[in-house]
Amino acid sequence: MEDQQIYQSVANSLRSAIGLLDLEQDSPLRKDVIALCDHLENPTFRIAVFGPFNYGKSTLLNALLGKRTLPIGLIPTTGAAIQIRYGEELHTRITLTDGTEISENSTEVLKRYAILDEQRCMRSDVASVEVYCPHPFLKTGVEFLDLPGTNDREAQDKLVRDQLLTADLVVQVLDGRQLMTLGERENLRDWLIDRGIKTVVFVVNFLNLLEPDQQKEVQTRLRFVAESFRSELPNTLSNLYRVDALPALRARLKGLSDQAHTTGLAMFESALQSMVAAQREKTTVRLDRVDAIATQVKAALQSKILVINSELETVQQKHQAKLELQQKAQKLIKQGFQAAVSDFESWLYLPKLLERYQSKLLTALQQ
Repeated sequence: MEDQQIYQSVANSLRSAIGLLDLEQDSPLRKDVIALCDHLENPTFRIAVFGPFNYGKSTLLNALLGKRTLPIGLIPTTGAAIQIRYGEELHTRITLTDGTEISENSTEVLKRYAILDEQRCMRSDVASVEVYCPHPFLKTGVEFLDLPGTNDREAQDKLVRDQLLTADLVVQVLDGRQLMTLGERENLRDWLIDRGIKTVVFVVNFLNLLEPDQQKEVQTRLRFVAESFRSELPNTLSNLYRVDALPALRARLKGLSDQAHTTGLAMFESALQSMVAAQREKTTVRLDRVDAIATQVKAALQSKILVINSELETVQQKHQAKLELQQKAQKLIKQGFQAAVSDFESWLYLPKLLERYQSKLLTALQQ
């Protein structure tokens, strides 16, 4: 409870700061701050699963849940950020951008609202997608976030980037049949490291399709990458796991626990539960990314202060120039008035006045 009060206080401060900046609606910094504040205000432990399309993200989550909860297929399907939370019975709630809510006691509605269209684009009228599932792991206050595939459409990449900041733990699914792409490595840097996300769990899929020597080579290569993303995990826990997602799902659906174990799913599940327990004990897990985003907010505020000071100085200079011009005009007017008075006084000086009109007066008297 005390931690949540700290998070709420931090969120309030960040919202106030971003209000002072008056950023555009689609500004990356503004979106990051809003996402982070929403994350701080949410007491649920969120695990986000992401990776390029067709890497088996939804299949992995279905295997963890023990049922075909999420749509899966041979083409990129997930077209929304699907929140999977605990519920007494399986049901889905879709909220549209106009406020309309659609609720069904199944997940069939996901096929209408949470998958990509024929052009592999997301629906623009969907605000949120929530699936409630009676799974014991979710009942402990954990929720999963199934994200659209990356490296497919810019809009999907932006959504994934925004949502990753709302996760307490990030799971990246990799394809063991190919090396990490340049895009995947850049995403690790831009979407995670630079935003204070220090812990990532890597799950390698499709290793069952490789020869044993190839499997070993892939795991050795990926271990170097994984080591850079385990700063918040106990030394007893690895952050690199092999899970053959589709065989694991098939084994779970058939109730074959031995087969599920050989796919690596049981080991990953156990580790995931231990990670959640370890992370929950650390207040700093959420505050680390606050530090990263707050640094950006501070820099933006300092830049705005410099701009305001510059504008203020310009206004003051203009005001000073105007004041000096007014003073100069007043001085000239005063000098002109004094000269006119002096001339008039000189004109009225009696000896000069008599001298000026004496001849005229004499002529007039003679006539």
